Amino acid sequence: MMDDQVNEPREESDKATISTKGNPACGRCHLLVARYAPQVIASSGVYHKECFEAWYFSRYGKRPKLRQGNGSDRHRFQVVEPSSK
Repeated sequence: MMDDQVNEPREESDKATISTKGNPACGRCHLLVARYAPQVIASSGVYHKECFEAWYFSRYGKRPKLRQGNGSDRHRFQVVEPSSK
């Protein structure tokens, strides 16, 4: 290692800004949900499909019932609410 190179803290203006371009963050893992990634639209927010299924299975012990979207929304899923009898 060279002695003349010193690691100095970066200035605030040097930090890269991340553009979310309006994409929502997953409610479970807090990462951005990619535009055409499988995603679940729930009443509480938008989730990666894998994140939502993992949470639902850990809470209820079974896989959620999801309805796939049509046309250009085929990557989006909606939660099918159980009908009350």
